[in-house]
Amino acid sequence: MSNKKLTITLALTVGFVSPAAPILAANISTTVLASGLNNPRGMTFGPDGQLYIAQAGRGGNGTCILSGGQSQVCYGPTSAIARLNTTTGATEVLIDNLPSLAQQPSGNEGTGLQDLYFDQSGQLFGIIGLGTNPDVRDNTLGVPAFGQAIAINLTGTPSWSPVADLADFERDNNPDGDEVDSNPYSLVVQNGVIYATDAGGNSLLRVDGNGAITAIAAFPVRSVTPPPFIPNLPNPFPMQAVPTGMAIGPDNQLYIGQLTGFPFPVGGANVYRFNGTNLEEFATGFTNIIDLAFAPDGSLYVLEYASNFLAGDFSGQLWRIAPNGTRQSILDEGLSFPTGLAIGDDGAIYVANQGFVGGQGQILKITSTPEMTSVIALGVTALTGLRLRSKKKSTSL
Repeated sequence: MSNKKLTITLALTVGFVSPAAPILAANISTTVLASGLNNPRGMTFGPDGQLYIAQAGRGGNGTCILSGGQSQVCYGPTSAIARLNTTTGATEVLIDNLPSLAQQPSGNEGTGLQDLYFDQSGQLFGIIGLGTNPDVRDNTLGVPAFGQAIAINLTGTPSWSPVADLADFERDNNPDGDEVDSNPYSLVVQNGVIYATDAGGNSLLRVDGNGAITAIAAFPVRSVTPPPFIPNLPNPFPMQAVPTGMAIGPDNQLYIGQLTGFPFPVGGANVYRFNGTNLEEFATGFTNIIDLAFAPDGSLYVLEYASNFLAGDFSGQLWRIAPNGTRQSILDEGLSFPTGLAIGDDGAIYVANQGFVGGQGQILKITSTPEMTSVIALGVTALTGLRLRSKKKSTSL
């Protein structure tokens, strides 16, 4: 919810392979499995063992709006779901007509399908972003699919249908009490209930089997020190939370990362745990968190979107938090605006890279090098167009 906008390019199922040590930073190799994607976002492994990828799309030549009051983005039905065979590298597009907003003609800063998640029955769900006041969606764009949780039918000709209008809920309820702004970003499904983050609304939402929506938490504004090189900012500065990726932990509770809003302080992003009643800080000291995933050994993997956005350091980083709290950098090279994280039954980590650029998105496969005998034993399925917004500051990045 904001005058400040940052556009950047999870879902979780757990399966156990066998206990093994995690991938270490000094013993990995990275392979580009897929390229040429349009603003890839969240990813999830399906019951068929293949990787399903949300692509926010590259917009089109339809109606244009100002995103965050700064950047003009235009509509086109170019958001898509792709399926990647991680063994052969073959990629196929299953659905390619979902709504998208992006800059033109570059196709950058896409907002569309943000995330995908399979429930225990094999039903696929998705979430479509928005990044503005829902009134703009309804009165200017005229595309009601923005801001929705959707169900996706993969039988026969793939199709989709709306499940819950999350943007409409933000307009009517505004859980955090600030400016009305909705940008649904990530979802998981547990016991037939959808849980979703609204990065614009700074809220955690619950959608029951009948489509009824409840706000179960609002993420707090935090006071931070403003950057000294931008004059006339209040000190302390009220920083928006901007919740992003989610994962279900070994304790069956929800864990949520935050991008943070302006001024995107280094070390200012937290991982929150929702204990069923309240949000609590689980891990602190990260920067611009975009996605999360748990390993069967209880380790939490944290993907950072950028290392120091205001200073122009757009490199991402992948971290591991061991069950005892020990923190280790797994990968800090070769990541540029990463936006999605998934871990397969093959023990490899999959990252959506260059996730905010039209036509330049990649899927990276991160594996142990041959000399390392123990590899990660994970079965985890895991940000837009993510138009992530903090409401207080109108500086465009």
